[in-house]
Amino acid sequence: MSRLPLYLSPSQLSLFESNLDEYYGQHLSEIRAPKIPQANYMAAGSAFDAYVKSAMHEILFGKGADPKFEFTTLFESQVDPHNRDELLGFGAYIFDCYKISGAYDDLLQMLQDSESEPQFESKVERVIEGIPLLGKPDLRFIHKSGAHVILDWKCNGLFSKSATSPCKNFRLCRDGWSPETAKATVGAGNSHKNYRPVQYKGIEIHAGFLEEANEDWADQLAIYAWILDELVGDESVIYCIDQLCGKPRPDKTLIRVANHRARISHMYQQILIGRLHDCWNRITSGHIFKELSKEENDSRCAVLEQTALTMHSCGDWLNDVSRKTGW
Repeated sequence: MSRLPLYLSPSQLSLFESNLDEYYGQHLSEIRAPKIPQANYMAAGSAFDAYVKSAMHEILFGKGADPKFEFTTLFESQVDPHNRDELLGFGAYIFDCYKISGAYDDLLQMLQDSESEPQFESKVERVIEGIPLLGKPDLRFIHKSGAHVILDWKCNGLFSKSATSPCKNFRLCRDGWSPETAKATVGAGNSHKNYRPVQYKGIEIHAGFLEEANEDWADQLAIYAWILDELVGDESVIYCIDQLCGKPRPDKTLIRVANHRARISHMYQQILIGRLHDCWNRITSGHIFKELSKEENDSRCAVLEQTALTMHSCGDWLNDVSRKTGW
């Protein structure tokens, strides 16, 4: 029997379904495989996150209202030491782009229209239908109209060699730079061609559902909603994504900001909870690899246990090669 994890998170579900060997090594092996070092593109999002949350928290609640939302505390808790020198300045630049786009002021206005205190990132755990779940929602608030709103920031393609397009169905996509810096993007300030505006509880959102734009986002935010006491299948929650997309240039990366607002369908949520049940049942039964017989499954798990143990005596380079070529 493998080690039983304390919970499932959105990222764990994604890894379980996309790379079961890696999931086993990280979460089920008696001796966990070494942690994969934080990549710079992941650290960029974490650095931006520290800037935006600390700034917003100070505006809404006052400087020093909660030490855990001070910039240095957030930055050092989210950005690994080997990335801090590079990302301290770049994170500030990303935040500046976000403000230039107008998305920052738009969100502040929504938060000032909140009927209760907005809740910034916190570690939340809850058992849903017998499955222990954990998440770290970026932001949750209740609009003055009574709408429950959950927001998440996404940073995509900030270190890519080619421009990253925002996911479809965005409400608005704006350039995060001034005319003096570069020419405006064609179509800047417009909605996606498939965007269908509708007023829902006093907020303009897309008439379709979030999963139509990005299923990973829908998985993550639906789970966040459930651990924040929303009911599985409830279509009344409004989900917002502020997506920051990179557009490389020789001197600096330009950044566009696309705003997404939509709900998640009842059917998609039911499918998602079913996927979580499948994942948790396989973990708790010990029959992780369902395509194998129980005997073959146990043999495979034993190999992965040994591989995870061996990785601790290898260098980072060899670990990286092993993971890229398969366990």
